[in-house]
This record gives sequence, structure tokens and C-alpha cells, in this order.
Amino acid sequence: MSTARDRFDQLCKNGEVVGPVSDFLIYQAEAELGVNFPEEYQELLRKYGAVLANGLEVYGLPVIKEDTPPLWQNVVSVTKQLRAWQQAGADRTSFIPISDDGTGVYFYLDTSVSPATKIFALGPGVNQQFNIGLFDFLIKLADGKIRL
Repeated sequence: MSTARDRFDQLCKNGEVVGPVSDFLIYQAEAELGVNFPEEYQELLRKYGAVLANGLEVYGLPVIKEDTPPLWQNVVSVTKQLRAWQQAGADRTSFIPISDDGTGVYFYLDTSVSPATKIFALGPGVNQQFNIGLFDFLIKLADGKIRL
């Protein structure tokens, strides 16, 4: 039986990724946001950078070359933008957005429990916590199995 990480790796293999990302860039992003990313998110960044696969977008730390249009969202930029807009969840400085569902619901990592992973969905009429690992959550999100 494959693990959630194995299934996520396969999802990424069939999608688009921009990584890997160096530890230096991860530490720089953490310092800029004033958080410590959960271990699972650090692993994702190190290996994939950012992800577009099977309708799933995972914000990351893409290094964009000048001659290519950006396909990926930068987690630092999105976090700062949502904080400036006073988006639901962005008022909690430990919350870092990693994805959205396209309807105004954002999926956040609560970095206050780092190195562990705690995920929240927040948006219009939605305030839900998920007690599963990051890779399992992302696989379920890509498969349409996350119910809000």
C-alpha cells in the first residue's frame, strides 16, 4: 500500500513543479513572514518548490526566470497580500496560506504548532480544521475529497 507521500510524489510527477528550493530560500521566507514552516511543508518546498497538478495549486517559493511567465504563487507574496486585504485567517500571524479552492476559501497552515502540521480552511461561511498530514490533505484536495 502506498503512503500519502508516495501518492503526492506521483501527483507531482504527472503535474508541474518549479523546485527544488534551497534551505536558504526556505529560511529567508520564514524570516520574512516571522514563522517556522511545518516539517512537511519544508519537505514539499525542498523537493517541489511549488505545485500545479490535477487541479491542485500549492503555493511555494518559485524562482521565476525573467523570460518565463509565472505559473506559481509565491507563499510570501500571497501571505502579505491576504494580510493587507485583511482576508479571513490572515489576521492570525501564524497562519500561512498554501492553497485555495477558487471560491474565496483559503487553506492555511497554522505554524504555531510547527514542526507539526495543522491545516485550516477559512473563507465565506467556512472555518474548518483538518487533523491529517499535509500530503494526505493535498491528495484528498486534488481528488475532490475535502468537504467544506
